[in-house]
Amino acid sequence: MLKKIGTVLLLTVMTLAMLLPQQQQVEASSKVYVQSQVNGLNVRSAGTLNGKVIGKINKGQQLQRTGSKGAWIRVNYKGKAGWIATKYLRTVKAPVAKASVKTYTMNASAYTPYCKGCSGVTALGWNVRAQKRNVVAVDPRVIPLGKKVQVYVGGKLMGTYTAADTGGAIKGNKIDILMYSQSAAINFGRKTVTVKVL
Repeated sequence: MLKKIGTVLLLTVMTLAMLLPQQQQVEASSKVYVQSQVNGLNVRSAGTLNGKVIGKINKGQQLQRTGSKGAWIRVNYKGKAGWIATKYLRTVKAPVAKASVKTYTMNASAYTPYCKGCSGVTALGWNVRAQKRNVVAVDPRVIPLGKKVQVYVGGKLMGTYTAADTGGAIKGNKIDILMYSQSAAINFGRKTVTVKVL
């Protein structure tokens, strides 16, 4: 009888030993974040109240969870392993990195698809005579073709355009805005604008 119990215990321990590394690997590879529910929350060097305080986080601050042990969560704290009491944390979605928006001050002019020397076909191959589109001509070394841009005049949004065309005179911080009215293009003239590349 004792031999059977010993065998069962041995098999149980071996099974757990085989499963444990896999469980840790899954936990380490999945990016889960926790958020502090209080200000001045201690981050400790070990998952115990005797662990040395290696830092503090405030309410709303998020850290990547890298493991757990009992009533403690292991986190990535400034590139090191830290431990925080579970009761002060809640699990949250991974923070979304904000895409950086490049902003330029540029000299803007306007053109039409019917101007002298214009084919009506943009550098991206769009026939803007056959189909109206919001297009700006750009220097592709500054704004890549195909990018969406917002043009602001005096701080007010003029419109959202696609950088779909180029031009011989469009070099550096210059753009040419496609307009479908000759009078609108002439009235626009030349202006200093703010361009946000989305």
